[in-house]
Amino acid sequence: MASVQRKSLEMYEIPRIVVFGPNAIGKVPEILSKIGLNGLRGLILIGPRFGRHLIDKLECRTCDVEEIDEISPERIIELSGRYAHVTDYIVALGGGRIIDFGKAMAYIMNVPYVSIPTIASHDGIASPYVSHVLQLDLNKHGIGKVQKSPIAIIADTSIILEAPRRYLLAGIGELVGKLIAVKDWELAVRVKGEEFSEYAAALARDSALIVLKNKDRLKVHNEESVRIVVKALLGCGVAMAIAGSSRPCSGSEHLFSHAIDLLARERGFRPALHGEQVALGAIMMAYLHGMKWRRIKSFLQSLNIPVTAKELGLDRDVIIEALTIAHNVRPDRFTILGAGLTRKAAENIVEITGVA
Repeated sequence: MASVQRKSLEMYEIPRIVVFGPNAIGKVPEILSKIGLNGLRGLILIGPRFGRHLIDKLECRTCDVEEIDEISPERIIELSGRYAHVTDYIVALGGGRIIDFGKAMAYIMNVPYVSIPTIASHDGIASPYVSHVLQLDLNKHGIGKVQKSPIAIIADTSIILEAPRRYLLAGIGELVGKLIAVKDWELAVRVKGEEFSEYAAALARDSALIVLKNKDRLKVHNEESVRIVVKALLGCGVAMAIAGSSRPCSGSEHLFSHAIDLLARERGFRPALHGEQVALGAIMMAYLHGMKWRRIKSFLQSLNIPVTAKELGLDRDVIIEALTIAHNVRPDRFTILGAGLTRKAAENIVEITGVA
């Protein structure tokens, strides 16, 4: 009789409730009650320029409010200590940086958090993980890998629709990058023998295909186009939770974007939006994979998503250097970049793809 291979125990932490659509923010009191948080002490985090006018809609009379104007590990640790014994849950109301801030605090304090995104520019709204650059900073302060899925996600499409269209386009760019991330993961399975989750990979890939198949609908900035992007971003968050890592949604295209962010910090220039950089990376990494990179570029152009360094306000040299150092951003993550690109190879890539 053939032996049956025992599989290791798997445990997923995914949101209990997801609500999205027009005026979803009005459901906050009902949702807090459903998940057993109503009446407990909460902490609402908002950004310095947006969010305060929405606080009343949350109808939380037992919540403190903190305006976050500095995204740093020091500030995260400071507030985590201040509210450690007086706060039962956190509400992160804002963009990706505010949600990452709340996610990190919830992880440190070991309390649940609710994600209420005001833009749909990247998959951090549902992901259990914070941005790679923030995680590097937290590591320096002895904070381990943040892994905290929101207990609830409330995506009010009418609020997200009010944000500049550039943010939604960045979200689409982020989603297109999943095609590359899954390809890189499959490559790592063949070359390095990495574990692979077909379900997580399918979710991530389908999140990209959703936007590719809805190009005409996404050309119009309305509630429907916001709903399409938000749904796809939510799928990415679940894919990462199932995989137990960001692997299905973050490959060489993300390493390239992270490399730009690190160069920006080092040299003092302003990077583009995360999703915009990922989209640019996706074009070049698709070329390296032998994929139909021109189709990806054409799709992005059809929606007026930047496809060149110039359109993003980035120097050609930054793109080339980011390509040559990207493999070192996460040495543990094997991608099509392998052991790294030479400067000559990077120059050829940007010239062939027309990125710079």
